Amino acid sequence: MLAEKRVQSTDLVASEGSILPIRIAKSAGTMVADAHAHFYDAVRRGNCYTTAETAGVILTVAATSAATGLFLWNPPGSGKSLVLLRLMLALDSLPAAAAGVVIVGGPQTTVPATTWTFVTSGVNGILPALMGGANLSVAQATKAAQTVASTIIQRWVPGGPAAAVTATTNWTPFIQDNIDGELIVGPGNIIGVQTVTTAMTAGVSLTWEEVPVT
Repeated sequence: MLAEKRVQSTDLVASEGSILPIRIAKSAGTMVADAHAHFYDAVRRGNCYTTAETAGVILTVAATSAATGLFLWNPPGSGKSLVLLRLMLALDSLPAAAAGVVIVGGPQTTVPATTWTFVTSGVNGILPALMGGANLSVAQATKAAQTVASTIIQRWVPGGPAAAVTATTNWTPFIQDNIDGELIVGPGNIIGVQTVTTAMTAGVSLTWEEVPVT
């Protein structure tokens, strides 16, 4: 079977499962264009989820005990990997000193706490990114993990003050980390958003896609 290409200036319209020729320009170059928003298809299919606390939470210095912040646990045997897409952080209080933000985590084969406090919204602290969608996440989200098996720094989050912050300090109160799949949480692992050196209070949200383990 030959791969057919067609010079066409308008969009091809088709139903699910249709076989179509590859669209090319008059210069014979393959046409590539965004048809929708970046994560549209994954969200539309009900594979994306989000967690966000309704009030600011204290991000403790990376620690395995008395840990608070935003934690996402993928239980063993879930059959899914959590592909992290985007982290959003809005500062609620001024940290007293340097406060780099980090994503920490590692293996976690048992429930990570004696008191497992779910994030307020959704089922197990999680909402489908497709609002009104029926699919449920395999993961669990908490703001108070209490005891975590591992807090290895997996990723530094862009932003965070390098010194004490005052009301007059010019420092952005908002941080966005476009992870875009550079970090994947497999079954039996946990990740958390915490700080190094100094705790801070912030509103945090996290979005991810769930894909079958292969």
